[in-house]
Amino acid sequence: MFKKLGTLADTYLCQAFGLLQTDEVIITQEREYHIKTRHPEDYVWFEKFAETVIASPDYIIVDETHKGTIFMIKALENTNLNMIIRVALETDHPGYKNSVMTFYRIREKNLKKLIQKNRVLYRTK
Repeated sequence: MFKKLGTLADTYLCQAFGLLQTDEVIITQEREYHIKTRHPEDYVWFEKFAETVIASPDYIIVDETHKGTIFMIKALENTNLNMIIRVALETDHPGYKNSVMTFYRIREKNLKKLIQKNRVLYRTK
């Protein structure tokens, strides 16, 4: 079982990864359970902001250490929300969807490290 959370604006992603199988973003029950149990203080943020992070991220960053994975960051007044998504590439098994792997808040200094070590595809700031 999975839940649809939104759709990706895939222009930036296609430039980085080639064609995607879909623009739909989902979360499985297992991954939602992971967020609830491993990041319980952040799960409230996930419930409130997951769709916003997907619809209007402030950063889209390629995870250079994991194939087909991106960080979608939404900057809020006192924190940053980090949603990690495995993108469904055209070369992946047919029928895969863009899937949330995890979600947690990230401090400003850790966001700066992510930006330094990885390729930024999109930024609003």
